[in-house]
Amino acid sequence: MSWRVIARTDGALAAEPRSTHLLLGLPAATILAAAYLYPVLGADPITTARFTGFVDGWLATVVPLAGVLLGYDAVVSERESGALLLSLSLPHGRDDLVLGKVASRVGLLSGAVVAAMVVGAGLVVYPFGSLAPVRFCGFVAATVAFGALWTNLGIAASLATSTKQRAFALAFGLFALFVLAWDGIAGGLRYGLNRAGLVDGALPAPVRFVFDLDPGIAFQRVTAGFLDPSASVEGPWYLGEWVALAVFLVWLIAPIALSYRRFAGSDLS
Repeated sequence: MSWRVIARTDGALAAEPRSTHLLLGLPAATILAAAYLYPVLGADPITTARFTGFVDGWLATVVPLAGVLLGYDAVVSERESGALLLSLSLPHGRDDLVLGKVASRVGLLSGAVVAAMVVGAGLVVYPFGSLAPVRFCGFVAATVAFGALWTNLGIAASLATSTKQRAFALAFGLFALFVLAWDGIAGGLRYGLNRAGLVDGALPAPVRFVFDLDPGIAFQRVTAGFLDPSASVEGPWYLGEWVALAVFLVWLIAPIALSYRRFAGSDLS
């Protein structure tokens, strides 16, 4: 039960600042804007299932930013101030602390995403669209999990470092690498290999697999392969949606688990 107390307390404190409202408003506004534009710009038939392919690229940018900025100071700010040692002197362990922080920060982002998705579904359906409830609920769940993935990465940075500056640098560095620079790195490699005459056009499939380890690409492959009836995933089996789902789950669980292991054995004084 201790982690629930921490989650409630941390959630209330984290939700107060205006910066948190702006962060939560970023993915919510993106979803609502996309839902408003999709019936106008999208191809017929207009459905909530096909809406996934319209908005997932936008979400692959804004959700990571909101997630890492929500998570990066979850633990390290208390560590810097000394409040962490006081908190751990109460009847909760480090596992309760981390679980409570994950629940509160992920819960804040998930609440904003789900609320925006519900309103967005109404914008897509009214007046001429149609609702595909199973696929749309699957997309909402995938987006919530994607938000949890990036929030966990922010919290992992908070657990692995001893100052807010280092935690921010690590968390934002992950965002910058995978969201801002990853496509450019892949494009530069493709251009270099084409100029050298080693490939003709696209990157070889094994090299593409390495670049597809990006969590955003995994998210988009999952939505294209399982949820968007207008999309498909082509290529060898290791570029398929099932492998992308496995990569996605590794990103969701492994960083926070590894950083907790480091945190559990570290000296906090």
